Amino acid sequence: MLKRTTTFIKATLLMAGFGLMAPEAFCAGTISGTVISDLQRNKCDIVVYLKGVKGPVIHRNAVVEQHHMTFIPKVTTIPVGSSVVFTNHDKLYHNVFSESETKKFNLDTYEHGKQKKVTFDKVGTVSVLCKVHPEMAAWIVITDNQYAAVSDKEGSFTIPNVPAGNYEVAVWSEKAKPQSALRVTVEDGKTARLDVRLGD
Repeated sequence: MLKRTTTFIKATLLMAGFGLMAPEAFCAGTISGTVISDLQRNKCDIVVYLKGVKGPVIHRNAVVEQHHMTFIPKVTTIPVGSSVVFTNHDKLYHNVFSESETKKFNLDTYEHGKQKKVTFDKVGTVSVLCKVHPEMAAWIVITDNQYAAVSDKEGSFTIPNVPAGNYEVAVWSEKAKPQSALRVTVEDGKTARLDVRLGD
């Protein structure tokens, strides 16, 4: 009985030790920022991402919907090796294609309720169009890691779970460019503030 009790206490202490170590071992920081521009329309759909982050790339599946003859969202960012599922929610036929050097593809024409998937295996930017409705357009920005975000209509963005370090920041915008080179320092358990000022 005494031996079992001793073994139980040791196991409990060992697990408690792992519990104390886990937050320290897996701690990371957050980047929170705002896109600043004199034109309100330039604040939305800006991709902010980090360059040179070491570690494994975590792939993910993103979804771009065709709804009311519009690609939603207009701008998507994914880490290289990830996929995008294109779903047709309109009660008419759509096509999805791209002639971009980063990824050329053509999903042909498909009807309401159908979906098709494309995997993006090269870093870069892809312009997505519909041959049936040429006014439809979207962008896929493929980065070399998962530390990226797309700004909302107010220009706000957040990049979570970033390993501590000092990083170069890259910015993609359909219409404007950042006014200066950007860097950010991330500390474990803290939120780093980053403002991105765009030229108009």
